Amino acid sequence: MSWALRGCVWELTLRCNASCVHCGSDAGAPRPRELTATEALAVCDALAGLGAREVTLSGGEPLLRADWSAIASRLSGRGVHVDLITNGLLLDRDAARRIRDAGVVSVSLSVDGPQPIHDHLRGTPGGFAQAMAAAGHVRAAGLPVGAVTQVSRANLTSLGELEAGLVEAGFQGWQIQLTAPQGRAEESGLALAPEQVPTVAAFILEPARSLRPYAADDIGWMTREEPELRSTHRPTDQVYVGCQAGLTILGLTAEGTVRGCLSLPDRFDEANVREVPLARIWEDPDRFSYNRRFDERELTGACASCAFRRVCRAGCKSLAWAHQRSLTENRWCLRLTEPG
Repeated sequence: MSWALRGCVWELTLRCNASCVHCGSDAGAPRPRELTATEALAVCDALAGLGAREVTLSGGEPLLRADWSAIASRLSGRGVHVDLITNGLLLDRDAARRIRDAGVVSVSLSVDGPQPIHDHLRGTPGGFAQAMAAAGHVRAAGLPVGAVTQVSRANLTSLGELEAGLVEAGFQGWQIQLTAPQGRAEESGLALAPEQVPTVAAFILEPARSLRPYAADDIGWMTREEPELRSTHRPTDQVYVGCQAGLTILGLTAEGTVRGCLSLPDRFDEANVREVPLARIWEDPDRFSYNRRFDERELTGACASCAFRRVCRAGCKSLAWAHQRSLTENRWCLRLTEPG
């Protein structure tokens, strides 16, 4: 069996200029042996050669890598749709123009609450104001700008206030995801309990939203409202089809290590592109076994008897592992809270 690579999330560097208390990757200092410029461009060619249609450049803070624009240009020049996720602290007017000129097609800014909450969570006084200014620079450069928000105990009741700020700043999209207990967030106590997730879903589904948010893959799954939860358009155009790590997407660390998903810990590392060519890693049927060799008989708890178990496969793998150290069930499933 072969697997068609659709997309990649690439951690360009682990270096970061923020100090987020909820950082799942414990970013700050760069990794010891991050890919060289030459190696990174070779990865661009390998991704394009595998047919990747979309690559998201992330971090750490990707704009702290000196050759980020060369990487983006190489990918876009090979016909790859390039997205960028940034904290916005370095995103001034000049940077926005460089992002556009490198062929990036959309920019997402990490925004985790109204000003006091955002600045506290990210350890960056003035960070919210800088993110809002960055959004303006992106729009002035002619690119769409979206927000990515981690929902936690710190901001669960402040999403409406945040929405008003995003609308005022001209954001055009809004992805909502959950803070998971990993990295620096593991000891923070910020992660939501399962019984709090319906509050997040209800906010997303509220029909009167000024800026329609949509759920990331760690919120759901297979509820009656699934298409509405996942889609930004009406009629709906998205639905959860199970974790795609190692099936249609992969994650790549700044050192060149391949995982199915960057949110999974290093025990799920498959190989490094310095030692094994990316195409060989992806095409190896023995890699990404948790998804490629999924067996519904291994599911436990409510997932074992769920009517959607073959498709859902216990929901978001990284969320399940972060909370339960298991991939066989997921107690954060919204179906467990549905009446009837």
